[in-house]
Amino acid sequence: MSSLPLQQQALALNDLQACPSFGEPIGELPKQSYSGFYEKDGISMGTWECEPGKLRLNLAVTEFCHIIKGHWILTADSGEVTEVKAGDSFAFDKGWQGTSEVVETVRKVYTIIE
Repeated sequence: MSSLPLQQQALALNDLQACPSFGEPIGELPKQSYSGFYEKDGISMGTWECEPGKLRLNLAVTEFCHIIKGHWILTADSGEVTEVKAGDSFAFDKGWQGTSEVVETVRKVYTIIE
């Protein structure tokens, strides 16, 4: 067994658990689930999944995301639109505000820095 924090085969995980919403729903709350594997010193890591729907985001953390499944459209309050799909990586800056629209169920691997 590895002494390193480890989560293998994030795309194949089938034991994701319900979690609080990543944002405020716009319309019906989309189902969200996750599996965390590291939490220490204000840093957490894991896998998160969200079914199609819209959320209002106002982030109090910095977050790195790597999309392993799905299609997500992020529209900043400034009007800038960013589309991400499987294979894409990006970062939310602390304080990012905007709308999240999951077009096709998204699964991401994340690192959150509080």
